[in-house]
Amino acid sequence: MVPFRWPSAWSEPALLRLLAGSPINCLLLESLSGAKAVVDAARAAGFSALEWSELGAAPLAQVRWDSPAPQTVITGLVWPRIKMSAHGLGDVDAGPTGAPWIDSNSWVARLAAARAPHRPIWLGFELGNDHTIAGSASYIIAIADSAASGAQWMVTLDDSLREGLPAGNAHALKTWHSTLDALAFFEKHRQWAAWDRWGSIGILSSFAGKDEFMGQEMLNLAARRNLLYRVLDRSFPASCKLEALPAVLYLDGDPPSAELNAQLAVFARSGGLIIVPRALAALFQGEKTVPCAVAGYELRSFGRGSVAAATRDWEDPYFLAADVHNLVGRRNDPVTLFNAASLWRHYSVNPDDRAALLQLVSFASRPDESVSVAPARPFRSAAMYTIGRDAPVSLEPVKVEGRMELHLPAFSFYTALEVRS
Repeated sequence: MVPFRWPSAWSEPALLRLLAGSPINCLLLESLSGAKAVVDAARAAGFSALEWSELGAAPLAQVRWDSPAPQTVITGLVWPRIKMSAHGLGDVDAGPTGAPWIDSNSWVARLAAARAPHRPIWLGFELGNDHTIAGSASYIIAIADSAASGAQWMVTLDDSLREGLPAGNAHALKTWHSTLDALAFFEKHRQWAAWDRWGSIGILSSFAGKDEFMGQEMLNLAARRNLLYRVLDRSFPASCKLEALPAVLYLDGDPPSAELNAQLAVFARSGGLIIVPRALAALFQGEKTVPCAVAGYELRSFGRGSVAAATRDWEDPYFLAADVHNLVGRRNDPVTLFNAASLWRHYSVNPDDRAALLQLVSFASRPDESVSVAPARPFRSAAMYTIGRDAPVSLEPVKVEGRMELHLPAFSFYTALEVRS
């Protein structure tokens, strides 16, 4: 289903015309009995209508992962955007490296998928008082940030659209039609959501209790650094799939279960890298110490693999994310991007079809005009998909300094690159 939060002020069933021909097929209402005329007309037109209180919607920390509900509904999230500085003047907030500070819900969607892999994930967020007036760009980015993570945004209108659409306001209608085009694009390519999320590292934690802050912030900040990862939740053993990963980061201070410990040992002996906190430095002794280029870690050989044990406590997840990326090495990144400071990347593979998908969400206000992509593995074809274009654009590789690069045509807000080997 494609959900839409029906504004409580919209009491006229005639406003269903705004959804005609769109992918939206599910209305979420505060009260079904209080909007009986709208509900009856919607159901007669083929829409589903659900009452908000029956969804089991909750903030991430309160979600019931064992719920029998047909979907996981998470609320209290951020509107995806480049965060503007409190000083105003059009400045953006920046992290310690000076890169733009981007709000995104992708890490929440990835964690939810690891905990409830067979249920659709619906994300709830809306514009706050600190946002500028929304337009087409804001809504397209909101949809793309959710969909590229395998989730669905419960489309929620800001005040200007809630008031402007019934009145036929031209600006509101333009924004609305762009929003529906973005929804239609992702519905057309819904199969991408089922592809396997892949990364150069598995982040292993319970992501809850005393491990909640470090675990969840690591997911968030690794995404901000464009460190591609797979979520491994040790409280949900089915999610702990180590196959094809170059490295695993074990975040928690208490040791893994005997079964998981054995699984990690096999992983390292087979050639993988395990990164462990100082408290667990003695858990995987290894055979001999080898030079480590990253300060604050002792590197030990372990079969055909190795163990990197921290020699100091982990306190700041931002700098931990930097350490981890340096320990794993850029050589293990499945793709290398150039001129992509405001882009968030999502990488997935379809092993059955020998295909890989790189989705790029752009948070910039201007088109991205000089982005280049260098896939790590050989490929025979590459196709670029953008919102609003009916057919993909075939790309020809260019050899640059001994590597094959794909130079992307200019795009705004979102693009997907499908490469086949």
